[in-house]
Amino acid sequence: MKKVGLLIGIVLVLAGIVSEAMYITTSNVAYANTLATNSYMVLGILAIIIGLIFTVTSTKMGKFREQF
Repeated sequence: MKKVGLLIGIVLVLAGIVSEAMYITTSNVAYANTLATNSYMVLGILAIIIGLIFTVTSTKMGKFREQF
């Protein structure tokens, strides 16, 4: 189960990075301030945060995991 959580976390972090890259590449075009480009940014940030949470909770980090 830990390996599945780690895999999901890594996939979400990578998806977030891709989403942020899409936001950066579309931020200089005519439709820069629309909902489509802002959703890339928001979804990218959320995917990175959730992916990091999955990754940290699925790894063995003794003292860090005992705090939560």
